[in-house]
Amino acid sequence: MICRELKVTEAIGMYLFNQMVIGGVFFPKAHKLTEDDIVLFKQNKIDKIFVADLESGDISFEVALGEVAAKLCGKNTAYSVGEDGICRIAAGISGVLMVNEDRVSKFNRHGSDFILNTIQPYKLVEADTIIAELELNLPLISQDKVDELLFSLSGNTDMLSVHDISAKKVGLMYTRLTNDKSETRHFTNIVKRLVKDFPNMDLTFEHEYEAPHQVEEIANMLQRALKDDNDVLFILPAQQTRCRQDIIFQALNSIVDEIVCAHLPQISAGDFIIAAKKEKRIIVIPYNYNNIESSYPVRYIKQAIVADKLNVFDFDHPQNCIMQRETKLPEEMMTNYITSAGHDEKGPSARVAAIVLAAGVGARCGRNKLLVDINGEPLFLKALQAAVKSEASPVFLVTGYQAEMLDEYLDKIDVNVLYNSGFRSGVRTSISLGIKSVPSFCDGAILIPADMPNITVDHINNMIKNFEKGKDKQVVISMFEGKKVNPIIWSKELFEFADVVPENADLRPVFVEFADYTKIVEIKDKKETLDITYPLDLEDYAKSLMRKK
Repeated sequence: MICRELKVTEAIGMYLFNQMVIGGVFFPKAHKLTEDDIVLFKQNKIDKIFVADLESGDISFEVALGEVAAKLCGKNTAYSVGEDGICRIAAGISGVLMVNEDRVSKFNRHGSDFILNTIQPYKLVEADTIIAELELNLPLISQDKVDELLFSLSGNTDMLSVHDISAKKVGLMYTRLTNDKSETRHFTNIVKRLVKDFPNMDLTFEHEYEAPHQVEEIANMLQRALKDDNDVLFILPAQQTRCRQDIIFQALNSIVDEIVCAHLPQISAGDFIIAAKKEKRIIVIPYNYNNIESSYPVRYIKQAIVADKLNVFDFDHPQNCIMQRETKLPEEMMTNYITSAGHDEKGPSARVAAIVLAAGVGARCGRNKLLVDINGEPLFLKALQAAVKSEASPVFLVTGYQAEMLDEYLDKIDVNVLYNSGFRSGVRTSISLGIKSVPSFCDGAILIPADMPNITVDHINNMIKNFEKGKDKQVVISMFEGKKVNPIIWSKELFEFADVVPENADLRPVFVEFADYTKIVEIKDKKETLDITYPLDLEDYAKSLMRKK
């Protein structure tokens, strides 16, 4: 696209950069000017106008908005592009709006030609309510530029989605310190506020528990409460929790699987905690909850209740630009109502997540091989980009050793980054972290070591094609000349056994045990099996790239 100011007499066949009203006639953005238009402009004493000239490979703003919106829209959402150059994204059902705020912020940083705004995240919205608006500043844009943005949006969980509200049984647990009327009155006010804040969440308060404000007593009562049929357990503490060595933290750490939110960066709500035990959610209410004006605790509680899986990275960076209004989608736009795709659980193809393993030290290579520069980019990006461009979704990158250095290369690649603090304990810890983050709608997960720079998109897609939807207990393994190699797909029924393919795969009990459920996908080109392990492997790989040149 070429943009310039021209005399109106020279603008025939050009595209208006902005929408205009001339002589009572409305001209939409990207309107292609005709001779009659020029006459009207001259009659209204317009001598010059800012226009755009179409170049090869350019597409209209309507097409571009549709392509990008299709990537932004997740579960139970739909979009429609208006003549005003704004794409409205609406809720497909009544439910809770879920927004990945970190991704929205990242989108607005890197998609400079596009602007995305949403309404307040985690609100209860009705069907057809506009939840977000997407605008393209330009009347035309190159398809290559849009493709680059679409690539950066690949391989991730939903940016915008609406989750339906299912009934939840709730338990209330009080930790007592003084056990006097004042403390009882304090707890009563907190409960009243909870009921007020979640009127339409279909929460049934069924059980109440009390325990002295002591580590062992709280842990014992917590175990009892988790054995009851509570979906959500609210803990109302007798004191604020000030640090990870405090009483509530110690009690939780002895019982729960994981603490996903250790605090909230909000005055008077820093003691907000969210934890998980299997499918149950444990939420420690801030001591001063009754006096907090901020909406963040309510948002986080809704998120914890509705989310399919709880992950630490979902609570790391709350930030977003909020729309100032909330309206229904206009009736005239309903004719162009396009529902979101990619979430049809009844579809013919299996949904396979990808877990790219990039946490290891690489001791046998003598340095961090994953950061070795290969043609201007680090080696680990080769496997990651193949995963992102493949049909695998969502894509997770597990980092560990020198994670901050890997992060520097990820700013423009929109993937889920999981930090494995126990990376020195071996690859199994990274696999476990990745596996437990795979959403429940996925049928399986493909494990891809990040030190396989020649793995191709075609091979990953071929493996996914051979993974059968609806079939329990299945393993899809790559093979070259009779030897099992990575990557490997595990069905979700076998996640607890998931492992990468070692050199002695045929001797490992786990691979022998599931031989009846294993399908082999042949790799024809040996170079695709390259696994960078030793310094010589790096040298050979670099030489092979030089020969290509």
